[in-house]
Amino acid sequence: MKKLIGIICFCFIIVLVSGCGKEDVKSPQATKDGKPLIVIYGDFKCPYCKKVEKNVMPKLKEKYLNNHKAEIKYVNMAFLGKDSIIGSRAGHAVQTVAPRSYLQFQKLMFEHQQDEKKTWITEKVVDQQIDHLNISEEQKEKIKSEYKTKNSAAWKAANKDKKDTKAHHIKTAPTVFINGKKVEDPYHFKEYDKLLQSK
Repeated sequence: MKKLIGIICFCFIIVLVSGCGKEDVKSPQATKDGKPLIVIYGDFKCPYCKKVEKNVMPKLKEKYLNNHKAEIKYVNMAFLGKDSIIGSRAGHAVQTVAPRSYLQFQKLMFEHQQDEKKTWITEKVVDQQIDHLNISEEQKEKIKSEYKTKNSAAWKAANKDKKDTKAHHIKTAPTVFINGKKVEDPYHFKEYDKLLQSK
């Protein structure tokens, strides 16, 4: 009997230690100034992410983003092929040099989306989208240099996105959080609106 109790206690200790060692990492909760934060985990090659861009983003911009009632953070998972990371680096370069033009760049990338199984995100394609941005030529050249330069801030930010995706246990794209709460149906604006209205 004592032996049985000892085994049970030993097993309980192992379970307890294992549980404590596995930290539950959550998505960012809110902005520094307290505005609602929309965090989207995706990939420019993901066709389901394109649905969010097409069906949800215009309404989010109109009701929450253009008037600065909420902020958005796009975490590029860069998991659908080796070319995905090129798009991620470019996106971060735009955010660094011309942050107000990021959503325009994102829209252009999704509009140009091809079969996810193909290697289509090339420097040529990315440069074409950068050239369509409503910014100065100097800014365009800075963005191009930034995303093509190894170990630049854009490269480091793209690598951080991949690490954050893994740390937050994100397995599918798109995955969306609003102030840390998961949007159960990311393809319909009403789900976003419901969470944003409750803030």
